[in-house]
Amino acid sequence: MDVKKIMNPKYWMVGIGSFMLLMSVFGVMDGEQMAVDMWGADNVAEHDAEYEEMWALNMMSLFAMFVFIGVLAKGKTLAQLTMAASASSLVFLVVGMMVLTGDSEYDASSLIIIIGGASALLGISGFLNKDGE
Repeated sequence: MDVKKIMNPKYWMVGIGSFMLLMSVFGVMDGEQMAVDMWGADNVAEHDAEYEEMWALNMMSLFAMFVFIGVLAKGKTLAQLTMAASASSLVFLVVGMMVLTGDSEYDASSLIIIIGGASALLGISGFLNKDGE
């Protein structure tokens, strides 16, 4: 099978967007557990669950846009939006999380790996299909 068909930006945007949207729903539904997972059981204050729920809610809008782009955009525009989504996710989410959480006890390593890997795959899929074929 052709690599360009496997790396179709439409499928990657909808797939990754849907997966991360689902993960965000879990974060909204159980902010307390998310806070314990990220900060550690001994380091959770009363407000941390609300912070985690709001973070997940914030992410839901971003990943819903991924799904909408995958469904509504086509051809060269889809490829360009996929590359833009990849670049902005890498810069703002991955690099931002590394910088902002580097000195704290917040364990964002799993999120950095998941979002970084997914963002890289999005960028590759957009680049391979940049001519809109």
